[in-house]
Amino acid sequence: MQKRISYLILFGSIACLLFWQDPLYRVGRNIEIYGRVLQELAQNYVDVPDLDRLTTQAIEAMLNQLDPYTNYYSAAEVTQAQLEQSGQYAGVGLLLLPLEGKVICRRILPGSPAEKAGIEPGDLLLEIEKKSVQALDLEQIQQLLRGAPRTSVQVKVMHPTTHKVQELSLVRAELEAEAVPYSAVLPGQIGYIALTQFNRDCAKAVRQKLIQLKTQAPLKGLILDLRGNPGGLMSEALEILNFFLPKGELLLETRGRMQEANQKYYASFHPFEPNLPLVVLIDEGSASASEIVAGTLQDLDRAVIMGSPSFGKGLVQVVRPLVENTQIKITVSRYYTPSGRCIQTLRGGPSTRTYRTRNGRLVKEGSGILPDIQVSNVLPLSQKERIEPYFFYFLAQHRDQIPRDSATLSVELPPKELVYALLDSLAPYPHTYIQEAESLTTLLEMRVRNIPKIFEKTKELRAAMREYRLEELKQQVEPLRVLIGQLRAYHGAGLRGEYGFITAKDPVIQQARELLLDLPRYERVLRP
Repeated sequence: MQKRISYLILFGSIACLLFWQDPLYRVGRNIEIYGRVLQELAQNYVDVPDLDRLTTQAIEAMLNQLDPYTNYYSAAEVTQAQLEQSGQYAGVGLLLLPLEGKVICRRILPGSPAEKAGIEPGDLLLEIEKKSVQALDLEQIQQLLRGAPRTSVQVKVMHPTTHKVQELSLVRAELEAEAVPYSAVLPGQIGYIALTQFNRDCAKAVRQKLIQLKTQAPLKGLILDLRGNPGGLMSEALEILNFFLPKGELLLETRGRMQEANQKYYASFHPFEPNLPLVVLIDEGSASASEIVAGTLQDLDRAVIMGSPSFGKGLVQVVRPLVENTQIKITVSRYYTPSGRCIQTLRGGPSTRTYRTRNGRLVKEGSGILPDIQVSNVLPLSQKERIEPYFFYFLAQHRDQIPRDSATLSVELPPKELVYALLDSLAPYPHTYIQEAESLTTLLEMRVRNIPKIFEKTKELRAAMREYRLEELKQQVEPLRVLIGQLRAYHGAGLRGEYGFITAKDPVIQQARELLLDLPRYERVLRP
């Protein structure tokens, strides 16, 4: 009997050893195959290959098969990231927009080198370090503008009204965009806080703004605007959640293959506002930490989520060092809200699985966070991003006709005639309203280029599509009036003017405010 037990133990040990060695064997075999391929190329290929470039391309192609957030970083990219993370990162304070080969200064950070040099919103960026920006994409432009503090960068800009060209030397400074650019008490004693990113200490900023609003009026509700917020630090998102949820409440869970990737996060302190009615605004630009906040508050029936479906970024990454200062950022786990649903948008489309909130409401996974109340009379984010640069630059060219610091900017919608005139002038700029069908037409043109009769028909098809899209756009006059009014207010009264207009005229904010003023309806949404 003892001998049989010994055999069983030995057999089990061998089986376990083979099980654990199998993945290692496959890793080793694939490394050997790649090494042999590289060796053959180095020794026998007709030309001398760039082995470093080939390796980088091979790694990037491999990672592209996984998810968009697992990335390889070369030594140069790692050095730049270390500069940014260590605080030895600086810029000039420009937020830029591309438009048909032009680069427009959309926003100038207050107190930044760009503002001190006299650069204004709407100015065109022409050159950086004697390089024309027309041959560069936005990421390349941003890389040229970044650098160590107190170093200088040469830029050439043109003012749109006078066409005056200036060459400026900007000294880079450490900058950090304000996470909470605006807060206010709206009519009906409803608080409003715009949170644009989850950076360091943003939770502290939200708390301070909320305290300030409460000193101005006894709040009947709060609107937390996370539209366009791409996320950031998970720890800040969890702290903000704890403002509204009780100590000990499960806020978030991460799950992965590694044991250390499986974590549960709970509220660690008593809430600051446990009962204040809350509406959270989201859209297609709300991602990651924004979705953690919206999804958790929705699952626990602590807030009504309003707007349009969020981005769907629910993957967690860690950075691992490789060799010679290279690194890999690898996805190790997924985010799960308290109901157990995954935030990440699934490749095959939304899951059929449903979950229930604390009050029994059905929620789905696999497509980001779906709002409790979806507002349809707004411009889709993808369309807005294409059109905004054109409208913004048009208004910049007529900046002298826009009142400065006028209170009327926050309440007046531009006339419909201005909208129609602007849309008619879009005709020479088809890329500002191009959609998926036009992209497919481009592919068709490439395939039938050698068949003249069909190729000519594709030109007619493209023209018809553009005319249809433009006419379709003209059906969205009211959302376009809001967009143009918002941009006009910024040109006239800066960021506060822009947000003043948004809080007065944005249909999503108005519906959120009306909901918070109707508590029975608010409760029916959360407890159907």
